[in-house]
Amino acid sequence: MRIAIIGGGLTGLTAAYALAGKHSVVVFEKDKDLGGMAGSYIVDWDGKKWSISKTYHHILNGDETTKNMIKSLGLDSKLHWKKVKQGFIYNDKIYGFSTLTEILKFPLPLADKIRLAKFVLFGTKKKDWSVLEGVNAKDWIIKEAGQRNFDVFFDQLIRNKFHEPAENISASWVGTRFVKESSSFLKSFGWLEGGISQIVYGLAEGIKNRGGKIFTDTKVISIKNEKQKKLIYEKNGLKKQLIFDVIVSTVAPEVILNLVDKLPEDVERQLRKIRYLSCICMTAGLKKEFTDRYWMNVLDKDKPFSAVFNHTALYEDAAPAGKSVFFVATYLMRDEPLWKKSDEEIKNIYVEALNKILPGFKYNIEWWRIFKIEYAEAIYRTGFINPPMFTDGLYFAGIYRIYPKIRNMSSAMEEGLAVAAKIEENVKNV
Repeated sequence: MRIAIIGGGLTGLTAAYALAGKHSVVVFEKDKDLGGMAGSYIVDWDGKKWSISKTYHHILNGDETTKNMIKSLGLDSKLHWKKVKQGFIYNDKIYGFSTLTEILKFPLPLADKIRLAKFVLFGTKKKDWSVLEGVNAKDWIIKEAGQRNFDVFFDQLIRNKFHEPAENISASWVGTRFVKESSSFLKSFGWLEGGISQIVYGLAEGIKNRGGKIFTDTKVISIKNEKQKKLIYEKNGLKKQLIFDVIVSTVAPEVILNLVDKLPEDVERQLRKIRYLSCICMTAGLKKEFTDRYWMNVLDKDKPFSAVFNHTALYEDAAPAGKSVFFVATYLMRDEPLWKKSDEEIKNIYVEALNKILPGFKYNIEWWRIFKIEYAEAIYRTGFINPPMFTDGLYFAGIYRIYPKIRNMSSAMEEGLAVAAKIEENVKNV
């Protein structure tokens, strides 16, 4: 069977990896580099080349799919676990939130801190969040954690993530996030020696070794959705076409809807309802280490970013000795002013704000990069329903189908494996 996979991120590469060797597989990626949000930079730094991911990535305790893939690619000896420290940026200060002593120092009344601790601990033990389907995050959090905790912590955190008020967001998604992330902070985070680019390169190499093809820097222009599907693409300024039996889309619904000439009305209607946030992530290499915190969520409403990650607090081999790498991320809509600014302007805005929190930050930058992700996060409003995986010879996989899971490497690869299994199932039933 001839299979086209649109999108060379983790979902597309995992699907191709699972299908290659049994079918004729071609992956189409519009960018020069594979990986999507799991892509990496190669940075010349102090006379050495460093592979540094374009956005923050870590491995949680429950990410079995990621751990299994790392083992499958022969990288398991490079997987390490580390207890990391987290914190919150509040009133231009970093407050630790990893130990009881640190939590007690946070500027909230003791009763609220006790209630917050109970709320988080409850979340790490709960396994079934389906009872919260149809419940919005605001009502649930205020009921369980109290109004003050909602106002100080959760209201801003949810706005940072979705740019929408908590009353519009599904409580079951927020709850699932608690299970994954809070339990990991109580234990350890995983990191891959040499960087996560090894997962991307390993998948690509495996696809090619199994006879699959990967076209990078290749733009899919249109898809004729008939029994024999005609895919027209452009590479090196030349337009070409190929015929496939099956096409798998791992790109955002808005993108695939502009490529396919026809879809069943009910499927098209479901896909058009899905909305995305974009993301801007600045990566900066610094002359020194500024904090031992790994993950710092932002509670201040006036900051131009949502979260700050000290990459080298987890990835111990990601910088020269004594130096560090920071990620600064913002989730936003594409019509917001920050999205439209140049890379230089974005860097300056971020650095000025960071310099108030980490004095001297702007004088210690040795290199920096800006990465813009147009379709970074599907917005899980209350009542969100995952669209179908299969219709009329077209398959859909990606982060807009993982609800109520959180978006990470594991859920991206799980989507790739699921769509590959669905294709195999349908082949057997023909």
